[in-house]
Parts: sequence; C-alpha cells; structure tokens
Amino acid sequence: MLTHPLENLDPAQSVQVLPRHLAGPGSVDPRTVWAFPFEEGWPFAQTEAGTAAAFSPCLRLQTTFDPQPDKAGRGTWTINAHWAPFTPPAWRITFDATTPAEILHDVHSELLDLYLQDGDSAQDRLFQDGTPPYEA
Repeated sequence: MLTHPLENLDPAQSVQVLPRHLAGPGSVDPRTVWAFPFEEGWPFAQTEAGTAAAFSPCLRLQTTFDPQPDKAGRGTWTINAHWAPFTPPAWRITFDATTPAEILHDVHSELLDLYLQDGDSAQDRLFQDGTPPYEA
C-alpha cells in the first residue's frame, strides 16, 4: 500500500515549498536579512526583545526591525534613506514580518550596492530614482 510522501514526516525533516512565499517568512535574524558589512564599521544593535537597528557609517541609510508578536503581521522591517543624518527620510520602504527573508536580503543587498557605488562617486544613486511611491 502506497502512502502520501507528506504523511508521517519526521518533525526535524525539511520540506521545500514552491513558491517560496508559501513557506512563511523564514529567519527573522537581522544579521541574516541585512547584507551589511558589520565588520567594516556598520553599527548594529539588538535588544533582548528582538528590536534591532543597523546604520551605514554615515548614518544616511538605516534599517530596523520592530517585532510585534501580538499584531497580525508580527512586526515591521523598515528601511530609511536620509539626505543627511538626523533629518526626515527622503524615502522609506516597509515590509511586515511575514515577508520572506530572501526578499528582505535581496532588497538590502541592492541598497548596499547602491550605497557603495555612491561612495565611489558623487552621484547619490540612493536618491536618483523618480519612481512614484507605491509603484516600486
């Protein structure tokens, strides 16, 4: 008698789910999600409750995670870019905690690439896109 392959799974067994977003958010470890070179002076802080923040050395790019286990989305990932430190953000991206970690990592990787390109030039690539809000 044949059994279904998903019956009687060992709790430690991994199962791949496609498309990936159906499997849930994955890791909520900010150091995994944020593709920043912390060993090169990018400040990182995390509280015991899980709230975390990371900044570029110039403080113009910042990203945070605010866990909210009692709310439907279970927390918020927020990315802000500032023309100058301590000014209102020029733009902001937010995701809820159900966003797959791979998507968060890829967004942060792209922003890091733009940030590093800006360091090699005076073009401010982080601020050049004219895409209207909600169309990204």
